[in-house]
Amino acid sequence: MPRPVILLCVALACGWFAVAAPSLSAQQPAVQQMNREYEIKAGYFAYFGSLISWPKTPFPGSDREFVIGILGSNPFGQHLVATGSGYVLRAGAVKKDRIQGKRIRVVHYRSVGDFQRNYQPCHILFISRSSDVGAAESTATRANAARVKTAGQPVLLVSDAASMNESAGLARTGITICYWNDLATRQVKMFVNRKAEKQARLAIRARLLALQLVTVL
Repeated sequence: MPRPVILLCVALACGWFAVAAPSLSAQQPAVQQMNREYEIKAGYFAYFGSLISWPKTPFPGSDREFVIGILGSNPFGQHLVATGSGYVLRAGAVKKDRIQGKRIRVVHYRSVGDFQRNYQPCHILFISRSSDVGAAESTATRANAARVKTAGQPVLLVSDAASMNESAGLARTGITICYWNDLATRQVKMFVNRKAEKQARLAIRARLLALQLVTVL
């Protein structure tokens, strides 16, 4: 079984912590691999909150809540859980209810139509690679809707993809960060679009860009 390949060192207002996230093992059942995949990706929400800067007040209420939008199916399960006062992020030994010192709030849009009608400003908009129940939409359709709706806004667009080529293609269309699963090395990797970063008035720190798992476009 591969050794751990991702070390997320996250500096939050409440202190430093680390997540040692193993790579995706070929020996694990598919369901277990998916659970591990989204545990890693949930951990990246906190990592991005630490190593990406947004404008001082990107939207009203942003000083109190760190808002994560999810477009499509919500794959995070036990790793992003609602509580009475917000959400708790769980990744490895880490359990956090705040990012950037702010309470976490998650808004789930089950379809493009739901998203277009009910969109609320957010720090991160995660574009799932899977449609929710009853919504037969492609990842590209969701990504396009996300780009159009958030154009000119300081929103970090993060997309899932089924392959390296799809991930690179989505990134080149204007998605800031696109994941893909490297089946050869069993690692979660990502493309980063610096032009999309600048258009959204975000600032990604060098520490994130220097990760071996990152390809900068």
